[in-house]
Amino acid sequence: MQFEFAKFWLPIGLLAGWGMGLGLNVQAGESVSITDIADAHVMSTPYERLDLEPLQQALDEQLETDSDSVFLPGHDLGPLTRALVNMEAVEGRVEPARYRLRYGLQHFSPDDESPVIEVSTVQVDRFNLAPAHRQELIRIHGSDRVRPADEADQAAHVSWRMASRPLRGTVALPIAISRAEIPDAFAETMDCLGIPCTSLTSVIDASDGDWQEGELPELDFEAPYVISHQGVPSVAALLELLLADAGALQRNDGFNWRGFEFREGVAPGAAFVDIIIETGLGQDRAISGVLRDDRLMDHETRTRWVRIRTVATAPEQAPVVELSRKFVRWQ
Repeated sequence: MQFEFAKFWLPIGLLAGWGMGLGLNVQAGESVSITDIADAHVMSTPYERLDLEPLQQALDEQLETDSDSVFLPGHDLGPLTRALVNMEAVEGRVEPARYRLRYGLQHFSPDDESPVIEVSTVQVDRFNLAPAHRQELIRIHGSDRVRPADEADQAAHVSWRMASRPLRGTVALPIAISRAEIPDAFAETMDCLGIPCTSLTSVIDASDGDWQEGELPELDFEAPYVISHQGVPSVAALLELLLADAGALQRNDGFNWRGFEFREGVAPGAAFVDIIIETGLGQDRAISGVLRDDRLMDHETRTRWVRIRTVATAPEQAPVVELSRKFVRWQ
């Protein structure tokens, strides 16, 4: 399936940041629809709305299906995983790459008597680090020893936004999805948990503080997406391992979305969970990720951090896995 995308080349001053932005601040008695809530997240310059039907078709082609199930593929994926997998189904795989995922939550009720609907807002940014990595190899080894640039090296930095809700057996049914390309000059200014998003330095190497080793996760689980890639977890698998350790997923044979608790004092639609995943940066085959869960509803702990690094070993052997956590108290 081929997708044609518009390209945005806007002056940097017109790009009002590539953060999540804020959702609608719904006031009592105000007539607002759930579509209005979704549009407040996905529709801002320079994002372009995408049609949902071909996106579902692209997802169908990437995910394993259960022929006996009445549900569409991906019905049990949480909002973060669904947004990531759908983006990769359309954009293809790029490596080395850095992913920045952000998550927010907004409560909505059409009237005083209706139950509250949880609207999840997700932004997935993917930075293509292949050009920077190639230039670094040329600096070290010389241009005659480095392969020529190929089509993957030219892939744009991209950003996807998705607003979703649970409905009739689907954990994260998309209400609206949009896409934009991030200009190179702006991507270089963006922050990924303390490092430039286009840096070749690992976010794990740059993260300091009092980290404590945690119980290592089991890498053998069931999922409709590809779990392993070249001896290490796939990006989607590492994302779900991070989410499970943070308590947002419940582990059975696979992972079931439990979600994050609503954060009082956080603006509607604003992100309170940030995740960085990076793959293909080092000489060894590896993938790493860091999750920050902020403004917890806890009287002592403000922020929970989780980081996981996995490195491939010999063929047919499990990768080396490191997991650590740290907690930051309210001041």
